[in-house]
Amino acid sequence: MAARSPRAKDADSEKMNSANGSHGHANGAESTPDRVTWSLFLKAALLVTIIWAASALMLVLTVNDFSKSGTFGDSFGVLNTLFSGLAFAGIIVTVKMQNDEMREQRKELQKQKKAAQVYHRERMFLLLMEELKKSREHRLTIADVRLVVRECLCDVPALNARSSEAGQALVREVEGVLAGTLTETPLLPVFGRRIHRHERCEVFIKTFRQAAESAKKIDPANKTEYYDIVCNSMSDAEEALLFMCAVARYGTQALNEPQVVKLRESYDEIRDRL
Repeated sequence: MAARSPRAKDADSEKMNSANGSHGHANGAESTPDRVTWSLFLKAALLVTIIWAASALMLVLTVNDFSKSGTFGDSFGVLNTLFSGLAFAGIIVTVKMQNDEMREQRKELQKQKKAAQVYHRERMFLLLMEELKKSREHRLTIADVRLVVRECLCDVPALNARSSEAGQALVREVEGVLAGTLTETPLLPVFGRRIHRHERCEVFIKTFRQAAESAKKIDPANKTEYYDIVCNSMSDAEEALLFMCAVARYGTQALNEPQVVKLRESYDEIRDRL
């Protein structure tokens, strides 16, 4: 092996010294609380010793007849009461400080618990979003929704559901229910029952509801943020289909739900093309 130059050796020595120095500083930082505690203890002990020595010296200098020193000592009973009261006050302060510390610990535990709940809910939400993505081969288009509506209403009397009128007939019933002008809706009940058993929509609708419910639980103070993520993962045709499902199931009461109102925006945009 080649001999190392003196400069390289000096550099290595400086690195080792700096490393040892930093390690020493770290140990010093770790032992700082113990040093402070012992320093405070020694100062308190020194103060008590000085007071005791001063009282003894004062006793020697002021008392000529030590036979009366007992009476003189009894005069310090007030100080005993004072120190006892101060000790009791110190205990009260200590209990108060411990109570405050425990309260802060409980608050911190509550924060940690809330953070853990949010993390768990977000993880469940992401898993449901993955399931929603896998629930259909591709995003449903307007043509796909028209086909689904026809298949759901294929045998309804007084309607040739295989014609292009099936989608528009269903839209007219939805509009009539929302406006409160229709008393009979022969298509909506049938559509509401069959759409949940349709091979292309059964898993999709079920997963959407789970994801929407999960989105509301993540942050109760802001229920729309995560729901927007759900809506952004769907096409306008899918949102329109889900809106018609909600109306078929709940009627006008569906509009009391903000999530359904958001679905209506896409429905209003494409209802004339269904």
